[in-house]
Amino acid sequence: MRRKREEKRLAKERRRESRVNEEDKVVLELLSDPGFSGEKRSLNALTKDISPGGVRLMTNVNLPAGTRVGLEIALARRRKLVRAVGSVRWSRSVYEEELFELGVEFTEISPEDKFILLDHTYRKR
Repeated sequence: MRRKREEKRLAKERRRESRVNEEDKVVLELLSDPGFSGEKRSLNALTKDISPGGVRLMTNVNLPAGTRVGLEIALARRRKLVRAVGSVRWSRSVYEEELFELGVEFTEISPEDKFILLDHTYRKR
């Protein structure tokens, strides 16, 4: 039990930016697909948490690390749409290979959208 708490504490320390836990609708567009053999080029997802630097998503498709995606994130409470390009950093199955969590780091985001995320994240704290 102590070890798990220590691991959580270390994971939080690695975070560069504050995150907000919330569910917002996301549309992912596959820009590159290393090792992904699915035919769909557009996927729906929900955020689990979000920061100005990236997002953790839930989706029904497992995307391998390195996959480049375009994201349209609908911040429901702000009634704003944020667009970015990101790279999948990690993925894992959370329910019998039917539901997956993905960690996506933003690699391209406009200054306006970055500001919206900064404002959104720090206002909710």
